[in-house]
Amino acid sequence: MKRRDFLKTTAAVAGASVASRLGFSQNITEPGAQPNVIFILVDELRWPSVFPIGTDSAEDYFKRFMPNLYKHIWKRGVKFSNYHTAACACTPARGTIITGLYSHQSWLITTILNNPNLPVLNPAFPTFGKLLQAAGYKTPYFGKWHVSVPSGPADTAPYGFDWNSPPDPTGSNLQGTYGDFNDTPQFHNDAYTTNQAVNYLQNVKTNDAPFFLTIGYVNPHDREFFPAGTEFLTYTDLFADYNKNKPTSAQLAQFTDYTTTPPIVDWNTNKLKSPPPFGYSFLPDNWQNPNHYAAFNKPTTHTFIQQFQAAIWGGITPDPFQFGFRVTPYGNGNLTFGTGVAPFYYWQRGLDSYTQITKIVDEEIGDVLDQLHKLPQSVIDNTVIIFASDHGEYSGSHGLVQGKIGTVYEEATHIPLIVMDPSGRFTDDTNTIRTGLCSSVDLLNMFVTLGHKGDTTWLTRYPYDQIYNNRHDMYSMLKSRWAPGRSYLLFATDEIAPDFYNFNGAPTNILALRTDDTKVGVYADWKPHSVDIDPTTVQLEFYDYSTKAGQLELFSHPNAPRAQEGYEALINNYLPNELAAPLPGNPLDPNSLRAQQIKAEIAHVAFRDFIKNQPDSTWQKGNGLRLLLGYGGPF
Repeated sequence: MKRRDFLKTTAAVAGASVASRLGFSQNITEPGAQPNVIFILVDELRWPSVFPIGTDSAEDYFKRFMPNLYKHIWKRGVKFSNYHTAACACTPARGTIITGLYSHQSWLITTILNNPNLPVLNPAFPTFGKLLQAAGYKTPYFGKWHVSVPSGPADTAPYGFDWNSPPDPTGSNLQGTYGDFNDTPQFHNDAYTTNQAVNYLQNVKTNDAPFFLTIGYVNPHDREFFPAGTEFLTYTDLFADYNKNKPTSAQLAQFTDYTTTPPIVDWNTNKLKSPPPFGYSFLPDNWQNPNHYAAFNKPTTHTFIQQFQAAIWGGITPDPFQFGFRVTPYGNGNLTFGTGVAPFYYWQRGLDSYTQITKIVDEEIGDVLDQLHKLPQSVIDNTVIIFASDHGEYSGSHGLVQGKIGTVYEEATHIPLIVMDPSGRFTDDTNTIRTGLCSSVDLLNMFVTLGHKGDTTWLTRYPYDQIYNNRHDMYSMLKSRWAPGRSYLLFATDEIAPDFYNFNGAPTNILALRTDDTKVGVYADWKPHSVDIDPTTVQLEFYDYSTKAGQLELFSHPNAPRAQEGYEALINNYLPNELAAPLPGNPLDPNSLRAQQIKAEIAHVAFRDFIKNQPDSTWQKGNGLRLLLGYGGPF
């Protein structure tokens, strides 16, 4: 992308729907009834890019390891191979899908737990639930929600959804596979969510109002806990043995003892502790030794995130000659925490674990879709199925054992999206994969336009004309393989990490500008008590996708001219005009969207400052305020 293309006068111009301008969106209302929609949202499934022997494409991967998805959705659906999340982690990613707002517009940028004191999604914002209810839809929602702390349907009604499975299955260790709704407190698993969805579908009648059913699965999120959570007894025993004969001053604490964190899983029947081999290579093609990040010009945040995640969820040695488990000090060795480090072959084992858990969630998807196909044919033919993930998972790439935060890597952002319409009214050219860039921030527009049978009149009404006018027209991409994708993507991930854990003082507010051929990552800290970037903390990351190394994101070129051009465009244009664009309304009117946006921003900044400025003693024993964050839990 040339400099003049980076520096448009406003992001609204740069981001306006190319498809609409070229005439692909004709505002034609399709005949027939409004479609029912089943939206299946899984957690932490990346676009397949690492394959075992006998598999060499995303289609092969889904056909082999997610046969229900492949049979019911992929084969007859529109496949988006360049779809990306606009935010990480779980809460920001889901907030973007639900509202169609960037995380820096809703200020839902912190993963929340079941604590109402945390900054949650402001119910004043538009959601696809509200917009579809206004179009005559029922909007049931089952399973993982994770944008507020609901205790029942009344708590999600202001968001436009009937949410019927409290408490929220946010994703504790092994919850997707083994959560037990008989526990106190309850930890619903994915099977429970499936049962709720099946029960709903069993009561659907042919003359009912149209429904938009959202099914939120936890898995394959259980993979994030590999290996310290999936093999919890191994790691707890490891730390016990390490500390057994050491004086208290020399002992290292396990960050989280997963033998004691609910849901409690029986070690003997825990199949996730021993994933079967699927034939993966020892390492992904873009694996990197974390000790060599600096030599590859990686931002210092990568070192912090890699070690932090390893301390929480388990580490793996980069040394091929380490064959046993070890405990090493965390960070610079000044803290009382240690990291359990698995032997080298666990890099391969991690890929097996990811595939194992992916297969498990596919079984749940199959149960729901089998029930759909028991309904009257008229209902089946009028039900569109949409499958997506909220964000990706590293699973060993770049030496990151697990997770999705703290970088702008493709493994975190590049995720699947498939739309299957059995009637053929809303999709065409299903044999041609859509390769154009598109974003999770565009999904709301597609959902609501689908609910209006292609009519986009709703986009001309205030305030939606001002909020969503620069979102991409993904509905046109459903209709035609010739409809283009975006010219760029915007991404943000903002981590709250007390200085106590941030041993190398790494910046934790991260933005990215992605085009077809480049990616610029901006790592920075905010100035105190604000969301303004401190330019003295900025570190850049740049990849050129015209090269193989660039495609693998191995060697960053932060000093390349296009890196600086992208940074200037992102900070001076895309951030103020799109990524953090003000919502419409008078900021002095407390009921306006703009006033509510400011309120959400203040709440988040206050929470960040509160966490960041706590003394080290607050965090020393691994409890207290740490319980307000997702570390070791549903992050």
